[in-house]
Amino acid sequence: MNNRKILKYHSWLGLIVGVFLLIMGISGSVLVFQHDIEDVLWQRDIEISNYESLEIDKAFSVIQNKYPDWDTRLIHFKENDAFIFNLRKPTQRLFIFVHPGTGEILNERNELTTITRWLLKFHYSFQAGVPGRILVLAVGILFFLSLLTGIYLYRRSILKTIFFKTKVRNKNKRAFYSSLHRIIGVWALLLNLVLVVTGIFLSYKVTTAALKTPINPESPKITASIELLLKDIKSQAPNFTPTYIRLPSNTEGSITVNGTYKNDAFYYSEFYNSFQADHKTGVITKVIKVEESDLTTKLSSTLIPLHFGQFGGIWSKLLYSFIGLSGPFLSVSGFIIWQKGKNSKKKRFK
Repeated sequence: MNNRKILKYHSWLGLIVGVFLLIMGISGSVLVFQHDIEDVLWQRDIEISNYESLEIDKAFSVIQNKYPDWDTRLIHFKENDAFIFNLRKPTQRLFIFVHPGTGEILNERNELTTITRWLLKFHYSFQAGVPGRILVLAVGILFFLSLLTGIYLYRRSILKTIFFKTKVRNKNKRAFYSSLHRIIGVWALLLNLVLVVTGIFLSYKVTTAALKTPINPESPKITASIELLLKDIKSQAPNFTPTYIRLPSNTEGSITVNGTYKNDAFYYSEFYNSFQADHKTGVITKVIKVEESDLTTKLSSTLIPLHFGQFGGIWSKLLYSFIGLSGPFLSVSGFIIWQKGKNSKKKRFK
């Protein structure tokens, strides 16, 4: 297949996904800083007074009594901070802030109206339900094809560009945007491939999940002590740090404690290590360690950290944010190149 046909496909792919890529790139660049933004937004909610100790069992008891039959998760339980519970039903999401010593409910927030969570849902569904999720998946696949055709078109200049041998041309607007398109496209190529491949798999997961019939949780009353369970986990795995506790959503389920091991690779998700325990007795029934899992599980564990840049510090986040904006730029510059090319053809035939 010759370059002209590949260029045609590359141009049309860029034009089709252009607007959507602009929206997803901007929202994704903000979501890299999701947890940093939430730390600021929730600062007043998590500040407490009269702190003595973490009373996790008391907090769970209060939540289960006031919010029965919710899918209940404890997502923040640090010393000197309020607990943050995330409660879920098929069409409802709540954040509940609880005093860690007294069990007093300090505040309740609707997750769906929180700016970062609203933006996250917008990023993977355009806030348009199942059709929106399918559209995001389609856009991801088309962008991947656009990257592949771009690699083919610029294959001979990739190394030149990496070693700063490609210059920005100022002959005219089309030449300027064309050279800039090539340079930014090449420099952002590797991370854009990481973003689009992980994005496609994540989008496929959320789309298939949305196609299933939602089930209302029927949470059983927890009689096991979660505090004793955490002590048991600590004695069995001293290098494990619990970060997330989920109660069973039905009588057949288990208490699940997720977290990280000290020597885990930076690109593994906290949600793939788990200790599962009987909700009546607190006896540990299953332990899953991502480092000892099969290759498929390990790869699945990398999707969220690699897609949202949930590792490293401020510099890696800034890099992710910049690369996230490169997609929209490539789409806009590609459109300008295409438009200028059309105009020059019209002038030649006049």
